[in-house]
Amino acid sequence: MFILKNLSAGKLLISIIIVNHNTGAILKDCINSVLKHENSIKPEIIIIDNFSSDDSREIIKELTGKENNISSIFTDSLISFSAANNLGIKKAKGEYVLIMNPDIIFTEPVLESLVSAMKSNGNIGAISPALKGTDGNFQRNYFQRFPTIRQFVYFFSVLAPFFNKSAARMNRYLENQEIDVKEKKIFYTEQIPCAFFLTTKQILSEAGFMDERYILFFEDVDLSYSIHKKYLLTVDTNSQVTHLGGSSFKTNDNWWLHGRFIYSMYTFFSKNYTAGKARTLKFLIKLNSYFIIFIENIKGLFGNKDDYRYKKHDHLLKLFNEK
Repeated sequence: MFILKNLSAGKLLISIIIVNHNTGAILKDCINSVLKHENSIKPEIIIIDNFSSDDSREIIKELTGKENNISSIFTDSLISFSAANNLGIKKAKGEYVLIMNPDIIFTEPVLESLVSAMKSNGNIGAISPALKGTDGNFQRNYFQRFPTIRQFVYFFSVLAPFFNKSAARMNRYLENQEIDVKEKKIFYTEQIPCAFFLTTKQILSEAGFMDERYILFFEDVDLSYSIHKKYLLTVDTNSQVTHLGGSSFKTNDNWWLHGRFIYSMYTFFSKNYTAGKARTLKFLIKLNSYFIIFIENIKGLFGNKDDYRYKKHDHLLKLFNEK
């Protein structure tokens, strides 16, 4: 085990980047948990408030006023998650950079062991602890496979009910089912989420930072894909944090999220795969949405239209038509 000193040779070890949007109360709990459990390292914490309309500004000013290792950036408009993180990354002074959501709660020290794991294996480009929900269960759905045409058909299309019950298919095309939190070791995985994404500033620079073309969703998939070309991505089940999950999207009327998610998948294809694969995905997405809208309109003749489902796919088609 390496003995890590945050200020050895005058160099800061870790910078934590947290993008906040209307989650002030949760952010406060997150920061307090870091301060409680990582006091030996005392990381730099940079909070980017992405044009919040709640009481986040006051909470952030309170936090920065009490702790000299916490600083803040306030955007004057709502920008993408990627762009907000890039503001923090560019400001970060640490050798290691942790991109982290405000709904992460530390329940134990994890940073020293994660950095040690990276130092001991130069092939590791990014690492995450096990993410566990408030129920204590491992959040496997955050550690997914890279998207493919089959992934869309099997898990996101109208045909999904015929395919998504197979554990073997799930493991091959959607989620990494091989991570076993009962085994305390490092597992390799294709991607890790920006809910907790620890890497180095040098590796982020090599990857070109986060791609700001992603408005929401798939920015962490894209970052993982860029890094995995040269390095390994890992999950260390020796460490764990609590992840509340989706705290910025607590609404029952979030039909627009589906459209943004699927369109971001197409953006990923367009950037990282062949033009043929991107065109095929676009065709299947639009065909799927037109079919579902047709079905819902037929159901509407009998008073059974699912307005929520209709809105999801109508919004998705509008995203494609706007481009």
